[in-house]
Amino acid sequence: MKLKNQWFEALLGGCFVLSFLPTALQASGFALIEQSASAQGLSYAGAAANPEDVSIMWFNPAGLTQFENNQMILAGHIVKPVADFTNQDSRIDGIGELYGKGGNGAKTSFVPNFYWKTRYQNLDFGLGVNVPFGSTVEYDDDWVGRYHAVYTSTKTININPAVAFKLNDAVSFGVGLNVQYIDVNLTQKVDFGLAVGQAQQFDGYADLQADGIGYGVNLGFLYELENDGFIGLSYRSQVSHTAKGEADFMTPAFVASTEYADQNISAKVSLPASVSLSSLYPINQKINLLADITWTGWSSFDELRITFDNKPDSVQPEEWEDVIRYSLGVTYQYSPKWIVRSGIALDSTPIPSDELRTPRIPDSNRKWLSFGASYQMKENMRIDMAYSHLRGGTETIYARHADTPTHILHGEVETKVDILSAQLVWNY
Repeated sequence: MKLKNQWFEALLGGCFVLSFLPTALQASGFALIEQSASAQGLSYAGAAANPEDVSIMWFNPAGLTQFENNQMILAGHIVKPVADFTNQDSRIDGIGELYGKGGNGAKTSFVPNFYWKTRYQNLDFGLGVNVPFGSTVEYDDDWVGRYHAVYTSTKTININPAVAFKLNDAVSFGVGLNVQYIDVNLTQKVDFGLAVGQAQQFDGYADLQADGIGYGVNLGFLYELENDGFIGLSYRSQVSHTAKGEADFMTPAFVASTEYADQNISAKVSLPASVSLSSLYPINQKINLLADITWTGWSSFDELRITFDNKPDSVQPEEWEDVIRYSLGVTYQYSPKWIVRSGIALDSTPIPSDELRTPRIPDSNRKWLSFGASYQMKENMRIDMAYSHLRGGTETIYARHADTPTHILHGEVETKVDILSAQLVWNY
């Protein structure tokens, strides 16, 4: 399906093809917090108050005022998640067992970031291009949850120009515009045999794809303390999308209903607002302590409603809840050329119950442990590296699909994630 805005299509295709590689779930829900390799080494502690480089503009655009030179950053994150499902007693109400196996639906992925900053008179301008939300989960066609999900892909690209200025020597303010593209692809098997008394014997296939563009804003304040510490406060607005596309169906020969003819679809998706409060406190000339509290308004994701031309709406209740993420970190200036970092974080899932957890988004609470380092290769060039391990846990799925509520998927899913990040920082 082609984008309607040709200039936007050219920009996406020419500048950011890598963002269409599979992405995975790292932050709460399907948010991707992997937006900076330097901040990754801190588990994103103090991200809105840590002007190490201009990637701060994603977390707090006011941080752009802290850089005299022009700067450009290229960053990438290799993400290896696990979402391993073990079947327990999945079944069809009144009929019996659902056939099939479990398995790991998560896929290794690559998440890129780009940032650029310049100054004109007393204004600082920045541009960020990144992937703030995304997930790809893919199971075998014959797995036990095939009537709930086979393939799930949510991809976003966010273009974020920003401007910042100093209100006085201590206080900076920044504002940004977000132009966000979303592409969603959902597939699943359809149990047409159920209608003729032969459940699981005549499977069809549904393939839904839609895309759209939404808009939002982000704001930030940065306050510089007398001891060279910082306090940052930032807000990123909700982005509402109306995605339009097509539904393609494969059906057995005996299915003649126009409900399952290929047709147009639309879906409304609201991606959440967030608020972050961060601090950086220098212990001495070599050691900084960092902390962050981030609220994410996932309660905006109350349902997934898909409207069809020829059949009733498909409405999957989500009823997610707002969550808070906590993180702490430390940096140490080991030598003039080396900085080392470490951080921890507690990241809560917005999914409130086993009944609302689905194989499309098998989310869980996570505990972060991160390590990172920076090496100053030249006076104007630095490389940052980081590694994070996210320990999820084992959660229960007890899901009824909106269109086939008799089909119950019941089992446990074990989640964890490993992330390797790197970025090149160039001052010019």
